Amino acid sequence: MGLYKMARSPFWWYSFKLNGKRIRKSTGLSDKKQAAEIYLLQRGGHILGKEKGQLPAIPLKQLLETYLKDYSKTNKLSYRIDCSMVKTLNNFFGDRVASEITPQVIEQYKSHRRQTPVGDHFISGARVNRELALLKQAYNKGMDWGLVLDNPVKRVKFFSEKDRSRTRYLSQSEKERLLNLCTPFLRRIVLVALKTGMRQTEILDLKWGNIDSNANQIVLKRTKSGKIRYIPIHPDVLVILQGLPKGREYVFFDDNEARTWHGQRRLGFEAALDQAGIRDFRFHDLRHTFASELVMKGADIKTISELLGHSTTRMTERYSHLSASHKGLAINLLASEARPVVMVSKVLSEVENQQIVSD
Repeated sequence: MGLYKMARSPFWWYSFKLNGKRIRKSTGLSDKKQAAEIYLLQRGGHILGKEKGQLPAIPLKQLLETYLKDYSKTNKLSYRIDCSMVKTLNNFFGDRVASEITPQVIEQYKSHRRQTPVGDHFISGARVNRELALLKQAYNKGMDWGLVLDNPVKRVKFFSEKDRSRTRYLSQSEKERLLNLCTPFLRRIVLVALKTGMRQTEILDLKWGNIDSNANQIVLKRTKSGKIRYIPIHPDVLVILQGLPKGREYVFFDDNEARTWHGQRRLGFEAALDQAGIRDFRFHDLRHTFASELVMKGADIKTISELLGHSTTRMTERYSHLSASHKGLAINLLASEARPVVMVSKVLSEVENQQIVSD
C-alpha cells in the first residue's frame, strides 16, 4: 500500500502512479487505518475519473451553490440562513477543489471560527456545528449526485453542545429598554416574537394568508417540525397587524426591506441591545423569553410546547426550573406573615420540653 510518513509531519501521506504520473498527497490524518481509507478512495477516484474521462474536480464553491439551488431552497425553511453560512464557508475555503478538502483543513476552519469575535464574545461551538452540518450535508448530496466521491466532514468531530440548555431571557426592565431603542419597524418584529414565540424565519416568512381573523389566530403551515401550528393572536400583535399595509403578500415586507435578518436588521437589533446594555443575547432568546414568562405565570409545559412547535415536551422541559423557583418564592411569602424563624424554633423547643416533662 502506498502509505508513508514524512519527516516533521504527524500525518500519513499516500502516493501512487497513474499513467506515468506520480500523485502524492497528505491524508491529513494520523490514524493509519483511517488514512488507508482515504488512500483507497482517492486512488479509486482517480482511476475511475480517468476511465470515465471526467476526473472529479468540482470547486467547493460550486458544490455549495448547487446544494443551495437544488436542495436547500426547495426543502429547507432555513434556506436564507444556509445562504449566509455558505458565504462564511466560501470566505475561508476560497477556490479550493471539493476533493482537496481534508479533515485537517476542516479542523483549521473550526479553530478559525471559534476565534472569530462577535461583539463582546466569540462564535459559539453550536454555531460552528451548524456550519459543519451544512458542509457535511452538501458533501452527502454531492455524493448522491455524482459530483464528489467522499465526505471529509464525516471524519471530523463536532463541538460538544452539552451546555445548550442555556435559557437566556429578558427581564421586564430589559424588555422595555430594548423595545424603546428599536426602530419602529424592528420594534414590531421584536414584539411579535415576544408575544407569539415564533422563530425568526417564521416571522419574516409570515404571509397575510396565515392570519385567520375569524378564529383570531396565526396558522403556520411550514414549520420546523413539519406540523401545522396554531398561535392565538395577542392583543398587542393584533394592534401591530391592524397598523400594517395589507397590499402585499408578506406581513413584514415592503419595497425597501428584503425578507432577511442579515444586514441592516441584524445590525439594528445588535445596536439596540448594545444601547440597552443587554449582553449575551440573541434574537432566538426572544423565543426563550416568551416561554419563560408563560412558565413563570403558571402555564403548563404541554401547552407551551405546542405553542413553540416542539415535537415533544423534552425541549420545553428546560424551562421547568423557572416554575419551581417561582413556587419557592411564593412559599417564602408565608414567612413574612408568620413569626420570625428564631421565634418559631423557640416555641417548638418549649413544646417538646413540656412533652418530655409530662411524660
